[in-house]
Formats: sequence, C-alpha cells, structure tokens
Amino acid sequence: MAKDPIEQAVETAAELHGLTLQAEWLEAATTALRTVAAAARLVEEFPLEDEAEYAPVFHA
Repeated sequence: MAKDPIEQAVETAAELHGLTLQAEWLEAATTALRTVAAAARLVEEFPLEDEAEYAPVFHA
C-alpha cells in the first residue's frame, strides 16, 4: 500500500532538516500540515476582483 503523501512530505521534510521524527509525533505533524493546507486552499479560492488592491501592511 502506498504511503500517504502528506505523511511522506512530513517525513521527507524532517529528514531534509536533519530532524529525528519520533513515531508518536507523526500524527500530530501530519494533522498540522493538513490544517495549513486547508487554510491555504481557502485563501487561494477566495475570489478577488481584478481591481482589488493589496494592503501594504497587515495589522492584527
């Protein structure tokens, strides 16, 4: 069975950064990456009109 692409991405990123990813952290790390990806999709899918201007500074 093929490994989940998100799980593979987390493992590869950890390896590339020289991190040891403990097995009990894998689920939390993949959940976090899925959450970020879902938020990114919402931002990417939000319709903006061509005339929309971007704010130069974001204030929270």
